[in-house]
Amino acid sequence: MAFLNKILRLFENLKIKEFINIKTCMLFTCVLSFNQIVAQKIIFEEYFEEATLRFDYHHAGTDTTEVIYPEEYIKEKYWSGSKKHLISPFDYGKYKVVVKDAATKAIIYSNGYSTLFMEWQTTPEAKKIKRSYYESVNVPFPKNKIILEINSIDKSQKWTNIYSEEIDPTNYFIKNENEFTYKVEEIQVNNSPNKALDILFLPEGYTENEMDKFIADVNRLKSSLFKVKPFNKFKKNINIRAVLAPSEESGTDIPGQGIWKKTALNSNFYTFNSERYLTTKDIKAIKDIAGVSYYDQIYILVNTEKYGGGAIYNFYNLCTSDNKFTEEVFSHEFGHGLAWLADEYYYDDDMSSFYDTTLEPREENITTLVNFDKKWKNKLPKELEFPTTASPKNLNKIGVYEGGGYTSKGVYRAFQECKMKSNSTKEFCEVCEETIIKVLKYYQE
Repeated sequence: MAFLNKILRLFENLKIKEFINIKTCMLFTCVLSFNQIVAQKIIFEEYFEEATLRFDYHHAGTDTTEVIYPEEYIKEKYWSGSKKHLISPFDYGKYKVVVKDAATKAIIYSNGYSTLFMEWQTTPEAKKIKRSYYESVNVPFPKNKIILEINSIDKSQKWTNIYSEEIDPTNYFIKNENEFTYKVEEIQVNNSPNKALDILFLPEGYTENEMDKFIADVNRLKSSLFKVKPFNKFKKNINIRAVLAPSEESGTDIPGQGIWKKTALNSNFYTFNSERYLTTKDIKAIKDIAGVSYYDQIYILVNTEKYGGGAIYNFYNLCTSDNKFTEEVFSHEFGHGLAWLADEYYYDDDMSSFYDTTLEPREENITTLVNFDKKWKNKLPKELEFPTTASPKNLNKIGVYEGGGYTSKGVYRAFQECKMKSNSTKEFCEVCEETIIKVLKYYQE
């Protein structure tokens, strides 16, 4: 900062009134520029190897408490994340993994994500008992000692550190083994992993004899993805691979019908007693299999015709393979997993407790009007009915339509229809599309 002070003293000695009057403003601008320069000087090769450090842990607690219990560290062969953008520019997700250089305490990597544990905390069960969920985060493998932190954002939208540990990359307890050797099929590879969005498909409930069906299903969904804006404009910057990891039996668990299958990833319907909510808690199995390839986003394709799916931001995406709405569910869930878009549908029996209407939701595509300036307010026409009535004449008009985020009151969306609201439309709305574009550009640069 010494050079900034010298410049300011020079201006004062010149006794130029205009310079003196803008001293504070200029200092603030210079400090911002200086900080940006410092941030840009995080050179990947100085801090990291082109490999992954995977941190597996148990996330435990109740509806109001949480604690992290470490399980193991694993060195994986591939790093597919950006080598240019090491500090995430997005304030997305309930959690954030932060890596600091142990010597200087400078932040050298960060990324946001969400988890199934976070969703469980909103259920009635979380008020009664404690549970733990297996979780995992990836960071680039460090060359020197680091401090790895897990931060959580609370209901008042304040970030809190819930875990911190110094890690020595030479520690011989960091596992360095390839547990699986499954074949990886390259469906579409257009760019280097560090300059593209890498989508990795994992098969769930496909037997050895159904691997051809799995690849055909992946190709079908790939084609459907590139029919949807804005993905159709970013085809050259998206890589798609598939791991041929068979299950012992076809299908998936359907607990409400007493159906249990021996599958590679242990997925199930009836998550949190919602029949169509399809998830898995077996994160270790997912990450062990995914570790044979590059990936930014994991997409689990479940071999069943039953309707359902699920996605968790920067964690995983799931949909079923053979339902008549598979293509719609596929891209809807990817809106969650890739861009942290909120659901825009709502129920008659309100889940009004999911979003605090006294705070502005952090997702880009819904608002409580608490801080609407941060959302799509500047896109609205000057004369607008507020809130906007959902009617045929307003079908394609941007507005402020009440209903979203599972509740019919106090939460608003930008358009009447959107992929994040229903299967009746094949397009994302303008607000969701712009959010996805921001994320896709982040991966390609």
